[in-house]
Amino acid sequence: MKKTMASLLMLGMTACAVCAMLGMEARSMMPAAKVETCRVELGSVEQLLAATGVLRYEMEHVAIAPATGVVAQVYVRQGDPVRTGQPLFRLNGEAQAVAVTAALAGRSGLPEVVPAELASAQLLEAAAQLECLTVRAPADGLVQQVNVTAHGGVMAGTAAVALSGEKQSVQCSVVLRDAEKLREGMKARIIKDGEVLTEAWIDRIGPVEISGTTGQTVCQVCLTPQQEIRLPLGATLDVEIISFGQENVTVLPVQAVTNNGTVWWVADGRSYEIAAGVVMADEVCCWVNLPEGAEVICGGETPEQGRRVKEMSR
Repeated sequence: MKKTMASLLMLGMTACAVCAMLGMEARSMMPAAKVETCRVELGSVEQLLAATGVLRYEMEHVAIAPATGVVAQVYVRQGDPVRTGQPLFRLNGEAQAVAVTAALAGRSGLPEVVPAELASAQLLEAAAQLECLTVRAPADGLVQQVNVTAHGGVMAGTAAVALSGEKQSVQCSVVLRDAEKLREGMKARIIKDGEVLTEAWIDRIGPVEISGTTGQTVCQVCLTPQQEIRLPLGATLDVEIISFGQENVTVLPVQAVTNNGTVWWVADGRSYEIAAGVVMADEVCCWVNLPEGAEVICGGETPEQGRRVKEMSR
C-alpha cells in the first residue's frame, strides 16, 4: 500500500514538473509581446489645492463722476502712474456756462457799478463750478481701469476711473476644511488660460465668512505674486496651492501602474508583475517605491508573467 502511495506521489510530482516545463516551453514558443517601456526616474511629488482667485491691489480707489453729463476730455490711460490731485478727466461745462449766463442776464436792471462786481463774483463761481467738473486722483497710484471716453456720456455716481497702489495680490475663497491645511508661506502657481503666469506665496489666511453664492463656510486666502501680473483689476485667475511637496522621489507615468497598484517589470527580456509601492498619484504621474532606472511596461500588448517582451518604437 505504501509503495502504491509513493508511486502515485512520484507520478503526480513528475506530472507537475512536466506541466511546468511544458508551460515554460509554451511561453517560450509564444511570440514576444510588443510593449512600450519607460524608466523609473527621480522627480518631485506635489499635493495641489485648486482654487479660483481674483486680482486685487493694495489701496484701491475709485474716482466718481460728480454729475451727469458729457465727458469733454480724458487725461489718463490704463497703466499710467498718477499723483494725488492729478486730473483724470473733465466733464463738459456747457450746462454750467448757460446757467451763469442766465443769472447775469437777470441782473441787467441793477446800477452800472453793481453788475461789474456781481459779474466778477459769478465768474469766480463759474470757474469753481468748472473746476468741480475736473475729476482728480484721490491718491497716488496706478490707473487700473478707465470707464469713460471723451465725448461720451456719463451718469452721476459712476465709478469712472479705478486707481490702486502698485502691490498686487490674488484673493481666493477656500472652503474652510481645505484652508485649515494651509499655512502662510506655502508656494502657489497663478494660471490664466492654462498658462502659468507666475509663482506666488500665501501672505495671509482669513477671515472666515459664509459664501453668499454657495452658503459654505470659506476662508479668504491672500497670495502675493512673485512677478507682476499684467491683467486689469478684478481679473479672474486659476490658482494651484502646493500644500505638500517633496523632491527626489521616484516617479512613473500613471499608465504604467495597474489598477491593483502593480507594475510589469522587464528583466532579461521578460515581464514580471511586482508591487509598485505607490506613494501618491494624480492624473499624470505616480510616485512609487521602486529603484531608479528600472524598466517597466507603460503601453502596448497586455503582458503575462514570465513572457518574452519586445520593445516597440515610439
